[in-house]
Amino acid sequence: MNKMIEISNLSKSFPSPDGEEMVHVFSGVDLVVEEGSSVAIVGPSGSGKSTLLNIVGLLDKPTDGKLIVAHKNLNKLKETEVSEYRNQTVGFVFQAHHLLPSCTVLENVMLPGLAGFGEKVTEELKERANQILEEVGLGHRTSHLPGQISGGERQRVAVARSLINQPSVLLADEPTGALDSKNSEHLVNLLKELNEEKSLTLVMVTHSAESANQMKQAYHLDEGSLRQER
Repeated sequence: MNKMIEISNLSKSFPSPDGEEMVHVFSGVDLVVEEGSSVAIVGPSGSGKSTLLNIVGLLDKPTDGKLIVAHKNLNKLKETEVSEYRNQTVGFVFQAHHLLPSCTVLENVMLPGLAGFGEKVTEELKERANQILEEVGLGHRTSHLPGQISGGERQRVAVARSLINQPSVLLADEPTGALDSKNSEHLVNLLKELNEEKSLTLVMVTHSAESANQMKQAYHLDEGSLRQER
C-alpha cells in the first residue's frame, strides 16, 4: 500500500516562560501511516499528542524532523501552499465542534468549500454538503442552528464539515472528549465507517482505550517518545 503519512525523527521544543531553557515536548518521533489505515495515539495529558496532530495538520511547526503527507514534503511548502494543504488535503475534527452559532447546519458544513482553494460552484457544494449530512445521519437537520441540536449531533456536523473538500487525511483530536458514552460510541463508529468505506486515512488522538481499540493501529506517546502498541 501507499504511505500516506511519513514522519522521521520529528521533534518539538519551545522556550520556557522565563526564556532560560527549552521545554522538550517530544523528540525522535517516527511514524508511518498507510493510505486508508486508522491510527490511535494515546498517552497522558501533556504528553504532546495534540501537538503532534497539529504538526501533521500544519497548525504548528516542528522544531526538527521530516514530514511527508500525501506525497507532499511539508517542510518545503510555501505559506499559500500551507493554507491550501490545510483546506484540501486534511480534515480536522476537534473536541470542541467550533460551529458558527448563527449559521445553519448546512452552512457550517459548506464553509470550508468556500475558502477559495477549490473550484466548486455553490450549488454543487450545497449538493455535496447535503449528501454528506445524509451519510452522517443528519439529513433532517440541515436548516437547524447548532443551538437547536444535541451535542452528539453537533459533533457529527463537525465531522461532515471536515469531509466537504474530500480530504485524504482526517485528523481527530479527542473527538469524543465532550460526549457521553453513548454518543462517543456512535461518533467512533461513524469515524470507523468513514475510514473503511471511503478509504480515508484516519489519525485520532484519544484518552479512551475503548476508542483506541477500534483503530487498526495504536501508538503510545509519553515522556517524549512514541512507541507502537499494536
